[in-house]
Amino acid sequence: MQRIPAIAVVVFLVCLPGFMFAQMDSNIGNSKSGASSAAYYYISKPGEITMSINLWGHVRNPGRYEVPISTDIVQLVSYAGGPLSEADLGSVKIARVVRGVEAVRTVEFNVNLNHLDKLDEKARRLEPGDTIFIDSTNITFREVFDLVTTTALITATIANVILAYRTR
Repeated sequence: MQRIPAIAVVVFLVCLPGFMFAQMDSNIGNSKSGASSAAYYYISKPGEITMSINLWGHVRNPGRYEVPISTDIVQLVSYAGGPLSEADLGSVKIARVVRGVEAVRTVEFNVNLNHLDKLDEKARRLEPGDTIFIDSTNITFREVFDLVTTTALITATIANVILAYRTR
């Protein structure tokens, strides 16, 4: 009977860090099903003036893109292989560094790519150094399953430890 609490504590200690880090993990830069690892992409013709843009989140090929200065957000997402099925195109976040006379600040705004016909030129335009993040629309079955199984494992471990100490 002494082995049950020891085994339960070992299982709990082994599973806890993975559970904690899984909960703290954000979707930024994660590879999702069908996505490759983030990388650097150069998409330009020789002699073209280019700019660097970061594209994170739920696209086929996230990473840093060196693209022609005339590239807009729709073209950039297309260069990245398009959005993944769980991508939330209704709220694409853009972080832009704005350099003023006295200060440098970051401005964040959202763009709705679900309605391209209503997207004005200002919203489509990208600027050098922009970071675009395309989040997911919902939690996937795999994420729910991982959370439920990890929670069940931790709960069972705690219950075994409590039960073992009560039977002493």
